[in-house]
Amino acid sequence: MNKVTNWINQQDHILIDSSMSTGLEERGLKLNSDLWTAAALESHEDLIVDVHKKYFDAGSSMTTTNTYQASVPGLVKAGYSEDQAISLIKKAVELADRGRNESTNTNPKWLLGGVGPYGAFLANGSEYTGDYSLTDEEYIAFHEGRIKAMVEAGIDVLILETFPNINELKSITEYTKQFDIPVIVAASLRDESHLADGSSLTDVASFLESQEHVIAYGLNCTKPQLVTPALKVLKQSHPAHKPFIAFPNSGATYNPEIKEWNHDDLSFEEFDDLIAQWFDLDLKFVGGCCCMTEAQEQHIYDKFFK
Repeated sequence: MNKVTNWINQQDHILIDSSMSTGLEERGLKLNSDLWTAAALESHEDLIVDVHKKYFDAGSSMTTTNTYQASVPGLVKAGYSEDQAISLIKKAVELADRGRNESTNTNPKWLLGGVGPYGAFLANGSEYTGDYSLTDEEYIAFHEGRIKAMVEAGIDVLILETFPNINELKSITEYTKQFDIPVIVAASLRDESHLADGSSLTDVASFLESQEHVIAYGLNCTKPQLVTPALKVLKQSHPAHKPFIAFPNSGATYNPEIKEWNHDDLSFEEFDDLIAQWFDLDLKFVGGCCCMTEAQEQHIYDKFFK
């Protein structure tokens, strides 16, 4: 058992960070490009460091590298060489580490290496539908450069986030067995009992329960109101389960055509009520995804972790 896994096992609940995109937008960046937040890796590294730092300062114990959209093929498509792409991915880990080192929070702090799905590379909203089909070999060829770069750069945990497609989820989870790194898997859902591609959530859970290197699983980048029923499905299907994770959106809905959010955000108090429900359903890792802010992170910490 490595150091981070041992620490995780000692915690009742763990606060992870919230949205990198919202953090960058609050600092004045426009993110309407196929690279999304990854476009900032070359030009605005100090802003990325500050986002990581502020989430740690707000009480988070884990921050996710700015690599959701930073696949090697995606960066190459944007004009970088393969070597430059790998260097940018490693830089993302270094920037997260700088944020960790600059934070005034004295709690243990860990780096999650973020792996977004193939659908994010397509930049057409298919991370919310799973409407694509590749072979296992093609999925691995797409993801392996980013994963190897982050492992070499020293991440503590790999997190497969917003995975909407069961075949991609299975192939990349299996692929990550070769690394001495614990893995967390968070899926994109269609409803409380199905992945975005229509696959059974309980089938996904059964698969992930069988993967020894997977230390937690759950959902992210979905409406917060979906978390409670989804956790009930997971808990009922696997009473003796691994830790659950949930980091939903703020309640806003995404328009993939214009790459903007239509805001219908929940209040902090509405989120408090939901988080209390989630903790009663065995949720261990909680955080936020798109449109969740540093201020809300601080509120969650003050409410549930102080």
